[in-house]
Amino acid sequence: MGRVNIVDDWKLRRWKTIVIEGFQIQGFLSKCSGLAIGFRSVIVIDECSIQAQVQHQNLAQLRTLAGNRYRITEIGQSGLESRLRTFLSRSATCMGLVLFLGILFVQSQYITQVKITGYQRLTELQVRQALEDLGFRPGIKKTYDLADVKTKMFHKLEGLTWIGITYEGTVAKVELMEGTILTPLEDTSIPAHILSNKEGYVEQIMVKEGLAQKEPGEYIRPGDVLISGIIPIVDKTYQREEHELTRYVHAQGEVKARILYRFSIYQPLYSTILKDTGKWIPGLAIEIGDWSWDSDEWIRSWNTTRRNTLFERKSLRPIPWSITLYQQKEVTVSYAKRLEDEIKKRGEQQIRSISKEILPKDAEIIKKDLSFLEKENIIIMNVLLHSLETVGIDTPIHNES
Repeated sequence: MGRVNIVDDWKLRRWKTIVIEGFQIQGFLSKCSGLAIGFRSVIVIDECSIQAQVQHQNLAQLRTLAGNRYRITEIGQSGLESRLRTFLSRSATCMGLVLFLGILFVQSQYITQVKITGYQRLTELQVRQALEDLGFRPGIKKTYDLADVKTKMFHKLEGLTWIGITYEGTVAKVELMEGTILTPLEDTSIPAHILSNKEGYVEQIMVKEGLAQKEPGEYIRPGDVLISGIIPIVDKTYQREEHELTRYVHAQGEVKARILYRFSIYQPLYSTILKDTGKWIPGLAIEIGDWSWDSDEWIRSWNTTRRNTLFERKSLRPIPWSITLYQQKEVTVSYAKRLEDEIKKRGEQQIRSISKEILPKDAEIIKKDLSFLEKENIIIMNVLLHSLETVGIDTPIHNES
């Protein structure tokens, strides 16, 4: 059994295959043997060079003994230890390759850039903002419902005739096509009136063809004739009673009217005041792809807190990730009645937002009437907007002959 152990130990050792070149190599080998530097698999190449195997740990000592008299060249290695080292180094390479491919695969599942082309009247900022409002932005997975995004984009942006979204690697390419706005040619050969299409008060009326039927300040309803296409002509050719003739034209002109819009907006009567108590604990939030972790979910010492970000770092490569270090501060909550100036300022912002939705693009707000009503914990602001707008639609004249 002892001999087997010696053999096994001999096989397990790490051996270096070397070539020794020089004169009187036999003497050099005898000197090494005296110093317990063993060789195996000795092959005589010629009188001045041999090939042999030496243990790895003895190689440095062997080179010292050789000095400048003998040249030692390492040409290979063997032994179970060497094989294990080679295997482990290759395993590490394979593991690194697998990890690298895994990162590439995970990264390929996310959008790292949104590239927009084809816009003309629209701006890139408008298109990008519309996409972000729908949740389509860098950092999301490519499993997003593109058909739904495209459908909603037609509703968010006017003038789109086509939109395409494709993926090139981790880049989402958004291509747009806007319709050409053609001003329809007005056919003035057909007799027509200009009728009101809104309810309001006439501010200004300019007639190019036809007869004005309303004066500034008059109240109008939808369907009222603003400019008539029927023009009476008094014929005085003959010495007889005046005989009225009628001429039919396509009425032309522009009518400006004051249109009234009534609506209500709401605001809280009291504002919330948060005051720091001076107590705080550190917090950490991490996001990697769809996975997230926040220390606040596990450690919350107080019922009412607020965050103060100390450090934040994020990136979309190799996969979307972010790390945030923050202070979780304890605060006390109190309430105070809001100031009138603050309410009005916020009200102006709300009115501008609503006006964009209900007023036509060419409308001009000429007056705002506001009234305030306190009710329980809210303030109701009743708004009456006076908008100056162009009104009137061409309507063919029927059965007037």
